[in-house]
Amino acid sequence: MLLRAAAQRKSVVLLDFLAPSLLVRASSTLKSRPQPISLLTPEFSNCETADKVKKGLPLVHSTRGVSDSQVALYNQILVELRHASNKQNTHAVVKLWRQLEENRLLHFLQRSHVEVVSKLLARSFVSGELDSSHAPFVQDIALQAAASRSTDALNDLMVLLLKQHNPGAVIELYRRFTELLGGNDVWQENPEEGEWPSQSTGLVPDDHPRSRRIPYIPGRVHLLLAVTAAHAQRDAFQDALQTCLNTVVRFHHQSTGVFLGNFSHDPTLQDKVNLYVNRLDVARMVARPPSLSKQITKYSTAPSTKLLEALYQSIINGLSGSDAYIAPEPSKITPHQSVAMTESGWTSFLAAFLKCRRRDLASKIWTDMSDLGIRPGVSLWTALIDSYNSISAVDEAMASWNMMVGQGIKPEALTYRALISTLFNGRKYDEAVKVFQAFQKASLKDATSPHTLSVYNTVLHGLLSFNRESEAQALLKTMETQGPTPDLVSYNTLLAHFGRRGNFKALANLVSRMAALKMVGDVFSFSTILSALLRAGRDDAPELVIDIMRKQGVQPNVATYSAIIDHQIREQSEKNLEAIMRMLQKMEEDPNIQPNEVTYTSILAGLYRGQWLEPEKAKEWREEIVTRMKKRGVEFNMTTYHTLIKACLEYAQPEGLTNALAYYREMRNRKIPLIHTTWYIILLGLLRRGDWAVADEIVNDMYTSGHQPSGAVMDLVGKIRRRGS
Repeated sequence: MLLRAAAQRKSVVLLDFLAPSLLVRASSTLKSRPQPISLLTPEFSNCETADKVKKGLPLVHSTRGVSDSQVALYNQILVELRHASNKQNTHAVVKLWRQLEENRLLHFLQRSHVEVVSKLLARSFVSGELDSSHAPFVQDIALQAAASRSTDALNDLMVLLLKQHNPGAVIELYRRFTELLGGNDVWQENPEEGEWPSQSTGLVPDDHPRSRRIPYIPGRVHLLLAVTAAHAQRDAFQDALQTCLNTVVRFHHQSTGVFLGNFSHDPTLQDKVNLYVNRLDVARMVARPPSLSKQITKYSTAPSTKLLEALYQSIINGLSGSDAYIAPEPSKITPHQSVAMTESGWTSFLAAFLKCRRRDLASKIWTDMSDLGIRPGVSLWTALIDSYNSISAVDEAMASWNMMVGQGIKPEALTYRALISTLFNGRKYDEAVKVFQAFQKASLKDATSPHTLSVYNTVLHGLLSFNRESEAQALLKTMETQGPTPDLVSYNTLLAHFGRRGNFKALANLVSRMAALKMVGDVFSFSTILSALLRAGRDDAPELVIDIMRKQGVQPNVATYSAIIDHQIREQSEKNLEAIMRMLQKMEEDPNIQPNEVTYTSILAGLYRGQWLEPEKAKEWREEIVTRMKKRGVEFNMTTYHTLIKACLEYAQPEGLTNALAYYREMRNRKIPLIHTTWYIILLGLLRRGDWAVADEIVNDMYTSGHQPSGAVMDLVGKIRRRGS
C-alpha cells in the first residue's frame, strides 16, 4: 500500500502482501506442515529492492496525520514480517503484529495481509506451536480475517475446538463473527476487487431480497457447519435451527462432505451432524412458505417425481415421532416444534402431485392430514378443484365440490371460479352456467371484491369459448351497469376473441366503448388489435394501432413499443415480423423513442425461438438486426447475453450452438462478468442438447476462470460428467 501523502516528503516503501496466485490454502485436515507463505510478490524477494516504491496502487486508507517516523516504522515492520513468514517464525510474526497494533498501524493493512497472518497463526496454534495463552490473540485475528471474507483460519480453530469437545467456545466464536458483520449477516460486495455478485448462488433462496447481491463464499458454509456441529454436540437442535434461520447461508452437500472429513475419527458426530443438516434444510424451507412452494413447483416439473416424493416424506418424518420438529399447522407450534406447515404448503404439494398425475400421492395428503388432526380448509379444497381443472378431471372436481359442501365448508368466490372454469373447459356449458347462477344468488357477491370480479371474468372467457358472443356482451353490459365493474382483463378477453375471429366490427365497437368509458388499453390490448389488423391484410396496421393509442391518451414510448414488439414476435409469423420492422424503423427515426438493447434483444430472441422461419431467412433477419444495432452503437449487456445464449441453445439448428458460443466468447472478450446464472444457462442448454464435448470445455473454462460452482450449477456439472444420467 502506498502512503502517498508521506511519499511527498520521503521515499516510502509500502510492500503489498503476496499475489493471490501465491496464496496457499490451508489444509482442512492440517496433517502436514504447510509450505512457507510469502508475504511479498516475487519482485520484492530481495532486501535491496525494499526501497522501491510500487506504482499505481489504490489508496484505500487515508494517510493524513501520519508522521514520517510512523511511515518508516510501518515499512520496517512489513519487511521483517516478510522474513518471519518465509521462515515460518510464528513467534516473530506475533511480535511484529503486536508492534503494529501498539503503534496503531493495523488499519493500514490490506485484506490479504490479515488473511496470510491469520492462516499462519491458526496453523501454528492447531499444531501446538503456539500454546493456549495465545488463543485470544489468534482468535481475534481469525475473526478479523473472516469478517473480510477469509474464513479458513476461523474454520480451523472451530474444528480444533470441536475435536476438543468445547462446543460452547465454537458457538461464542460464531456469535462474535456474526456480530462483526454488523448484524446483517452479509458482506458488502466490492466490484473493484473483482468479486461480483451472483444472481443465483445457492447462498440464499432466489426470492430472498438480497439474493442478487451476496457473493458466494464457500467458507461461510463451513462456519455454519461448525456451529451446527457444536449445537449437535450439545443436543440443541432448536438452537441450531434458530442459527440457520438467522442467516442467509445454506448448506450444500459437497461442503458438508468436506467439513465432515475433519471428523473421520468420530463417526457418531459425523452421523449426528449429517442428520442435523438434513433436518435443518427441511425445517428452514418449511419456515419460509414461499421458498417451500417454489421448491415444490420446481420438483413438479422434473422428469421423475422422486425428488418431490422425497421432500414430502422428509416433512412427514419431521411431523411425526417422538423427535418431531415440525408442527402440522401454525396453531400447534410448541418449543420443540417451532416451525409449522401452512395451508399453502399442503396446497402446493397437492397441486404438484395432481400436476404429475400422482393421484395416489394426492390422496395420501388427505390421509396424512387427517392422521395429524388437520381439517382441510376451503383454500385446500379450492386448490384441489383447480388441480383437477389443470388435468381435465371434471368428474373428480365435481365430486370434490360435493364432498366439501357435504362437510359444511362454505365455498369462497375463488372456489366457485375454480369449478366454473373446470366445467367450461370440460365442455359442460349448462352445468357451468348453473354454478354461476348459484354464485350470483349467494351472499358472496361483492362488487368491490377482486375475487368476485375474477368469477365474472372466468364466465366471460367461458361463454366466448362456446362462441356465445351475445351472452358475453350482455354480461359485460350488466357488469358495467350493476357491477362488479369490469377491468381491463374483462375487455381484453373480448378483444382477443373478436381479433381471433376476425370480427372487426365488434372489435371496433369494443374499442369505442372502452374509449367512452375512459378504459385505457395496455400492451396486450394494442398488440391484440395489431394482430387482428394484420390478419385482415391492413398494411397500415402499425400506424392505425399507434393512432388508437394516442386517441386513448397513451403516448407511446420506448417501453411501450418494445413490449408490443416482443408480443408480436411471439406470434411467429412473417406478417407480424414485417410489422415489427416497420415499428422498429419508426423508433429509429424518432429521437424521442430510440430503441434500446431490450428492443433488439426481444427480436433476436424471437428469431431463435422455434423454427417458424426458414434457416436462411432467419439468418438474414438476425444479421439485419445486428447491423442496425452496430450502426446505432447499441451494445449488449449481461442480461441481453443471457437471453440470447438461452434462446440460441434452444434453437435446434446447428447454428444455434455456433451463435451461443459466439455470444459466450464475446462476453469474455468484453470482460463482462460470467456469474452463476451465466454458467447455469450455458451448461443447462448444452446438457439438453447433448453436446457433451462442448459442455466439457465450458466446465473446464469455468474452473480455469476461478469460479467455484455451487448448488444448481454443481448439479449440472455432475450430470454432464455422467452424460445426462
